[in-house]
Amino acid sequence: MLKQKLDAIVDSYKDQILSDIQKWVAVPSVAGEPEENAPFGREVRRALDTALETAKGYGFATRDLDGYCGEVTLCEGRQTLGMLCHLDVVPAGDGWTRDPWGGEIADGKIFGRGTMDDKGPALAALHAMRAVREAGIPMADGVKLILGCDEETGMTDMEYYKSKLPAPDYGFSPDAEFPVINIEKGGLGLILSEYTATEEDADIPVFSLYAGVRPNVVPGLANAKVGYEKMGFAALKQAVDAAAEKRGFTVRVKDLGQGLAEIETEGKSAHASTPELGVNAAGMLLMLLADVNAGGGSKKAIRALAEKIGLEYDGKTLGIACADEESGALTCNLGILRFDGKNISAQLDIRYPLCADEEKMCGQAAMALSDTGLSVRREGGHTPHYVPKEHKVVKGLVKVYSEVTGKEGYAFAIGGGTYSRCMPNTVAFGFNFPGDTDTCHMPDEYVDIDKLMLSVKIFAHALAELAGAEA
Repeated sequence: MLKQKLDAIVDSYKDQILSDIQKWVAVPSVAGEPEENAPFGREVRRALDTALETAKGYGFATRDLDGYCGEVTLCEGRQTLGMLCHLDVVPAGDGWTRDPWGGEIADGKIFGRGTMDDKGPALAALHAMRAVREAGIPMADGVKLILGCDEETGMTDMEYYKSKLPAPDYGFSPDAEFPVINIEKGGLGLILSEYTATEEDADIPVFSLYAGVRPNVVPGLANAKVGYEKMGFAALKQAVDAAAEKRGFTVRVKDLGQGLAEIETEGKSAHASTPELGVNAAGMLLMLLADVNAGGGSKKAIRALAEKIGLEYDGKTLGIACADEESGALTCNLGILRFDGKNISAQLDIRYPLCADEEKMCGQAAMALSDTGLSVRREGGHTPHYVPKEHKVVKGLVKVYSEVTGKEGYAFAIGGGTYSRCMPNTVAFGFNFPGDTDTCHMPDEYVDIDKLMLSVKIFAHALAELAGAEA
């Protein structure tokens, strides 16, 4: 009876859920310049205000923690279950065919930046709390929805939360995939760089390189400004087009006049935790430039990056590839590429399994690049996050997923980093289903509406299972 009751209540919320998502997606909550009471910028602050206003409208007690994050409370209890979501989003980026802030509904889907990551899941969690309350389910543990504002750029919001309030005792973050993610790989950022003092004489001098907006996104576009005075534009275009055709790359070469041309490569964006789902335009550009012997003073660095990274996403040529049975294989994403005529830099986003050692990886990368002139600098990192399969939160969520969906539940590892790593005994639970396309960070991001509604039901049953009086 409980299952049917909760499911019926959730079904009655459908129109409100879709309306709420459209309202939240309409706020382009990309991190911006800090302002008073808006540490992550004006639009992120507006997204937090919008979310707390929505929760208040449904009768929940809310709290604003100085713009760093917000809290929505269902009830208090012997322990606290926390659901950790975020309201900030990555930039829209390139390749959209729909308004990224429009919340357009078409073909059984709702489109917009944040629908999958992570405004849709946050609203699913909020409406699951509504359903549990409306169903009159007695609760033994407290339940709180924590709405962060800095997940995409550092997770400092969760540190701020813990400095002000006790951390939940256990919980989940609906910011990845079903069934249950009990391991999140470690993260390591590396910057490979070189200072080019002078631009040597060259047939194709390179004046600038640009690709990527965030390290945790596979660049879908990359461009270079190059000179062609020595060989002429027609010869340059012919050489680049021939190299691109040989490799099967999409490239555009544009005459900018006065001996200057733009070379643009087009790949496919994806999240850095799953770089194999994308095609790195920065790697494509480096390989084409190396093929046509472009670069002058930057030639050695360009060739080194093309040969040591290129389109690889496992770190093999850098000497850092590794894998284990429990947490999978290392991934490596060339997320940002820059060259201003003097300084060339490439920023790598590395996700590593339990078996890896960060110090050894840094040393191995430095050794692989030792004869290239590129220096290696560590740019932050974190160790893997692990909750044993025997823990009640893992066992309970596996059970709920199996019962609600009728499909086998299990625990597994991912390369993505969620808020789970910020709180004790916390795992990732949803929002994408096994076998479905993960549109997180991609152009035309969307969530399937039927899967959205199923997720609300799963979350509602999870609250009853883990925090209910009969748990």
